[in-house]
Amino acid sequence: MVRQAFTLSLLLLTCSSLSSAFLPRSTVPRLLTTQSVSISTGADTENEEKQQQQPIHRQRKNKKEPLIAIVGRPNVGKSALVNRIAGTQSGGAIVADESGITRDRTYRPADFLGERFMLVDTGGLVFDDDESTIFAKEIREQAMVAIQESSAVIMVVDGQSGLNSMDLAIADFLRKEVVRDIPVHVAVNKCESQKTGTFTAAEFWQLGLGEPFPVSALHGVGTAELLETMFDAIATRKTAIAGFGTKVKNLKEAKAVMNHKGPLPGEDETEYKMRRYGVGNPAKIVEDKYEAALAAFDDEERPEEINIAIVGRPNVGKSSLLNAIFGEKRAIVSEVAGTTRDSIDAVMERPPPEGSDGLPTIYRFVDTAGIRRKSKVEFGPEFFMVNRALRAIRRSDVVLLIMDATAGVTEQDRTLAQKIGDDGRACCIVVNKWDAVVDKDEHTYDKSVKYFREELPQVRWAPIIFISAATGQRVNKIYGTVDEAIQAHRKRIKTSVLNEVLRDAVLWQPPPARRNGAQAKIYYCNQVSTRPPTVVVFVNDPKLVNDNYRRYLDRKFRESLDGFEATPIRWIFRGRRVRDITRTMNGAPGSGGTGYSNPFPHAD
Repeated sequence: MVRQAFTLSLLLLTCSSLSSAFLPRSTVPRLLTTQSVSISTGADTENEEKQQQQPIHRQRKNKKEPLIAIVGRPNVGKSALVNRIAGTQSGGAIVADESGITRDRTYRPADFLGERFMLVDTGGLVFDDDESTIFAKEIREQAMVAIQESSAVIMVVDGQSGLNSMDLAIADFLRKEVVRDIPVHVAVNKCESQKTGTFTAAEFWQLGLGEPFPVSALHGVGTAELLETMFDAIATRKTAIAGFGTKVKNLKEAKAVMNHKGPLPGEDETEYKMRRYGVGNPAKIVEDKYEAALAAFDDEERPEEINIAIVGRPNVGKSSLLNAIFGEKRAIVSEVAGTTRDSIDAVMERPPPEGSDGLPTIYRFVDTAGIRRKSKVEFGPEFFMVNRALRAIRRSDVVLLIMDATAGVTEQDRTLAQKIGDDGRACCIVVNKWDAVVDKDEHTYDKSVKYFREELPQVRWAPIIFISAATGQRVNKIYGTVDEAIQAHRKRIKTSVLNEVLRDAVLWQPPPARRNGAQAKIYYCNQVSTRPPTVVVFVNDPKLVNDNYRRYLDRKFRESLDGFEATPIRWIFRGRRVRDITRTMNGAPGSGGTGYSNPFPHAD
């Protein structure tokens, strides 16, 4: 019996090996994956969820919005050109008269001639490393990644300083490694004069990358000609998705056919007459072509995008967390505080559930520069870095407040928490470097949660996650926490449920009275908006409701209602007279009324 079982298992093993040997390579992993799903356990399900949450790296030809990389040596105006093309002169990439401002690669959406694309701003390329070039190797790695995923490259040079050895080294690299795959164009920046711009740019023919285009990132001179030529090159070499850069060309051709007088090539007299007078199939074909060319400029339905800001003090592991989430070196990481300067947008796409026709969900993680105390920030690049970080909080849906488990809570952490609460953003407290905590036991976690709750009362409602960006411990739990925070931030409660909770809270603890006997009378409440949930409470006098009682109402609402664990609740107390309440509700408050009540008034 044992021998028969052994023979049967050997036969099955041989058949499986033979089938895998004769099947194509792409088929074998698919079969193995299907088999593992059929016998999956709880651990396998967790692994599958982790695999689905990994970033999707598309090939450059399959990108719906092609990427265009901006490269060049330091301080030639790359970020200024990105701001000009993307239209983000205010609030775009940080621009200063010193080299090394841009270090990581940053992405900016742009639109030209009805075509949407992404610009990739990179740091200054330096091939000769020395003590003066900080993070030169890391900047080169970021630039190489940007070139690999781009459909075209724009090399920016300085027209005022002229050609130098660094430009020649970069051009030599592009000629040998890049030109054979994607088009490369040279933009000679700082050519404000249209008369002398062509003469200034003539020197850069020596780079061997084709015609140099004189442009001015400051005034926008020559940028349209540069983009038109680049679009034609992308369409000719087919380095982007099919049809990119041809919308205007197709529309001109369709309009020319409609307005053409006389027969078209290959068209007889009968078809010409039918097309001219709008009769029959020839006229319909021309009209359909023209309508299709016009419809190409319409805005397409775009998937939902969730903005997630990663903020915190300097050197707490924000960029390390971003790299751990994406599974690659997305941002430069070092032991030096202040390594990240500009805000870094990193996009991750999560496909819709299987079997659904919905659009994918886009997670946009925004890694920000470390925010120091206001008194230590001087006017200059760091001033704009802090402003970008604070702006990232305002435009985000969820904020990940990064803390250092080994350093505890500082006054700057409390200031950031207060800023998040004032802006009404959903928040998750992420305590990094959990692996560096020594002497941990079964009580360490509970003590740590209690400590952060007590030290951060500004966001006492925020969930807490203890992770390690260096080892990847619990990093995958961030997605579930973010989804719950989004649902809480957009949650809406029925008015009847809100008033029932409000009545119980007031009966349990009435508003405190002042020394003169004045006491607040609470009538009813209503939720008027979301993001964050905003509740308007109508009282006789808002001044009689102190901060302690407001916090009490907030706590009772969170205890009675589920789903508000990760979002602030904005409270608005509005004064209203008793007779107005009685007239509106057709009865005394709490009596049920004798008729129907009108909708509660919203905020002005």
